[in-house]
Amino acid sequence: MKSLTALFAIILAAQTMAVAQGAKYSFKEHFVLNAPSQVNISSSDGNIDVVAIPGTKTDVFFIVKKNNKVINISREELEKEVQLDVKQDGNSLTITVKYKSEFNLMDWKDKLVIDFRIQVPPTTACDLHTSDGNVKISGLKRNQILATSDGNVEIEDIEGDVKASTSDGNVHVEKVTGKVEVKSSDGNIILSNVRGDANAGTSDGNISLNTVSGALFVKTSDGDIRFKDLSGSLNARTSDGNVTGNLLKLTNELTVKTSDGNISISIPSKLGLDLDIKGESLDVPLSNFSGKSDDDSIEGKINGGGIAVNLSTSGNVSLTYQ
Repeated sequence: MKSLTALFAIILAAQTMAVAQGAKYSFKEHFVLNAPSQVNISSSDGNIDVVAIPGTKTDVFFIVKKNNKVINISREELEKEVQLDVKQDGNSLTITVKYKSEFNLMDWKDKLVIDFRIQVPPTTACDLHTSDGNVKISGLKRNQILATSDGNVEIEDIEGDVKASTSDGNVHVEKVTGKVEVKSSDGNIILSNVRGDANAGTSDGNISLNTVSGALFVKTSDGDIRFKDLSGSLNARTSDGNVTGNLLKLTNELTVKTSDGNISISIPSKLGLDLDIKGESLDVPLSNFSGKSDDDSIEGKINGGGIAVNLSTSGNVSLTYQ
């Protein structure tokens, strides 16, 4: 019976540790960072995942992989393979990873990749950079900077301004209170439940906005722009794609341009509007309108004018009032 009790205790301890760790790791290091704290990570390769936990404790889990498998390796052994620099200066923690030598094509299969999972106090500002990997943050209450050359970016539950970029990957932003600036050279962008001005751009991908309020500027060179329940102003541009969605509240400009695609937008009724609309075919109600209109162009005022509405495409335009 005593052996069975001991076995249950071991299993329970292992389960508790698994929940605390969130993932298998090679080794971990512990730091105490009082609020407000700063965490800087610069890595040549690997994923970075930062999550907020209550208190002042900061745990850094080093997940070292070889051939995509986590290996058992100590800090001392790892430093023989890579240049690892870990510095704490007051409430600031900086970790830098560099490879000591260039790998040729035959060496890549033996290359060590270091992923990071970091648990930090909620009032932590992060500056995270990796050359090849995904970057993810959640639950933080200060300004954040994220960048990867090749990977996806995920941002969730942030109170503060966010700036993020990837050269090749998708960007997903969920529940942010603050300014958002995100860029991708090749990937889709999704912004959901954002309260603050937003600037989102991608060279090749779709952009989706859901329940976003503020001054919004979005641009893609090749992709659709879709939005739902926006409040504020919108400047949306695509070279090749459709633009569709609705605004619950329009406080300033509405500018939408696509070189090759259709525009279909719904805005609140009874607004004073200054219309400048061009397209192959126009479906725009013109009640209480003064100005000039024909089959492919409308220029004038609705309800005495006010908010600028500029819609331009070589395709069809539909503007409705809700």
